[in-house]
This record gives sequence, structure tokens and C-alpha cells, in this order.
Amino acid sequence: MMRNNKDKKTKKHKILFLLAFIIVTGAIWQIIMERYEADKYMPTGTSITVNSHKMHTYSLGNGKDTLVFIAGSGTTSAYTDFYSMQQELSAYAKTFSYDHAGLGWSEGTDIPRTIDNVTGELHELLRETGHAAPYVLVAHSLGSLEAIRYAQRYEGEVKGIILLDGGSPEYYEDYSEGSSILLNRTSAVLRITGINRLLGNLGFMLPFVGEDTRNHLLPEGIRKIDAAMYYNKLGSSENLKGLGLINENAKTVLENGYLKNIPLLALSAKSDDKWAKAQEELLSWSDRSSGMVMKDSKHYLHWTNKDSVIAEILDFLNKYGN
Repeated sequence: MMRNNKDKKTKKHKILFLLAFIIVTGAIWQIIMERYEADKYMPTGTSITVNSHKMHTYSLGNGKDTLVFIAGSGTTSAYTDFYSMQQELSAYAKTFSYDHAGLGWSEGTDIPRTIDNVTGELHELLRETGHAAPYVLVAHSLGSLEAIRYAQRYEGEVKGIILLDGGSPEYYEDYSEGSSILLNRTSAVLRITGINRLLGNLGFMLPFVGEDTRNHLLPEGIRKIDAAMYYNKLGSSENLKGLGLINENAKTVLENGYLKNIPLLALSAKSDDKWAKAQEELLSWSDRSSGMVMKDSKHYLHWTNKDSVIAEILDFLNKYGN
């Protein structure tokens, strides 16, 4: 009996040692690859210093209208996430995307991720890059709060808002910040230990940042940048700062009133009853609103339903653009 217990303890120690070895090896691999990829994949676009930190922007196209793309929470690279949208829509309008602080090629910051700080940074980026108002804001997911708040603060600068499966301020006011924070911290562990990179190399990329949908649809060169951003920015601490302020930011938007006659289009993916209610709530934010549930769509519907989304954006520009 004593020998059996000793053998079990020895086996347990060997398993723990193996797990520790795998984790340490993965963490070292991750550090090496982060440094390698940071040197290999240099920023494509322009870096602007805002509030003491550099933020990455990417502009493409010509036209009378300017489409401003706002990425959702946790999207590791706005450049790759909106790449196809900007490429195709640049034939009809100016397009602009940017990485939130600490994501993509943008530097991190200690400045709180309040909705007013975030929208103030976007306002400064547009001014510094020479994009003249008014704009059509195209926001994905949690970016809906930023789009609505931007229109509240700079009403004369916004001619329209298009939301890509965005939630309503009412929805986000009661949203469970804890669940998002837990997901962020889990993602950070997967990144730091190299497990996420290993899974990606084995062909499994996580759906909650759209990677399983987007990555294989990108051109090869952009696909590699997208993967590097995913491996190195997933579960970032900067994103964590924003997640802890979702309820507060939603409350700020709610306290500052509706958009009156600013045109608003809410394109959404079919989901549960709470999300359907959020889409109905969004329609009440403007006197000139409309909504559509996209068929066979997922949360990153600008990838699962790219052609339909582009067609809706062009139709919106024909109605409300210059």
C-alpha cells in the first residue's frame, strides 16, 4: 500500500513538472515571438500622439463622405478587422480606422478609458489627420457607445451612424462587466503562456474576437499581421480598463440624451431576446432610424455578411451623404 501511494505521488509530481515545463516553455516562446513580430510587422498608416500616447490610424480612399470605423471591445487590430471594408468602400468615400489605446499598433496609456476620454481621442485623431467633418460613424459591438457619445458631444460633426451588431446604452448599463473581465483575464493567460499561439498554429482561433471568421478571409500578408496582433494583444490590460467602465460609460450616454434627427442604421445578427430588445432600443435613439437583422450572420457580421453590409453602407451614403 505504501509503495502504491509513493508511486502515485511520483506520477503526480511528474505530471505537474511536465505541465510547468510546457507553461514555462510556452511563455518563453511567446516573449521571443512578440519581439520578433514587433520588428517584422511595422505599422501601416500614421501614428498620432494624443494625450501623451501614440495612436495608430489608417486612411484610404477619396470621395465627399468620410466613413469612420470604430472597432468593438477586444478587437486586437482595427486595421485588419476593417481591412476589406476599407479596401472596397475606398472607391466611394474616404475611410478611416484607428486602434484603441493598447491594441493594434497603438501605445497603452494610464488615462482612464471613460467614454469622454475615448471619444475625445477620436476627435483629436480626426483633426490631426486632416479629415474634415461631417462623418458617418461605423461602429461594431461596444463601439456603439462611442459612436452615440461622439454624436452627442460633436453633434455638428456627425451626419449619420451605422451600427454593426452594436448594443444599446440601455443594454450596456446593466451589462455584466464581471463576465467580460473574466473572459479578458482568461484570454490574457492563454496569451502569456503561449497556449493561444499554439492553438492558432493548430488551426483553432477563438470566435469571440472574430478570429475564426476573419483570419482565413484576409489576403496572405494581412492574414499574418492579423494573426500576430491576435497572438500578442488578446486579453490586453488596456482593454481590461475599458471593460470595468462599461456600465459607467453607458450611464454617461443615457444621461446626455437622444440623437434627434441624426440618421441611424442598426444592422444586427440574430441572437437572444435580450439582444433583440437592445436592437429595438437603438431605434429609439434617433427620429430617423432603421434596423435590419442580417440573415445567417454572426457577431462580426462585417465578415460573415460583408457584401450585404457594404451594400447597406453604400445605400446609406446615397440617402444621407453629400
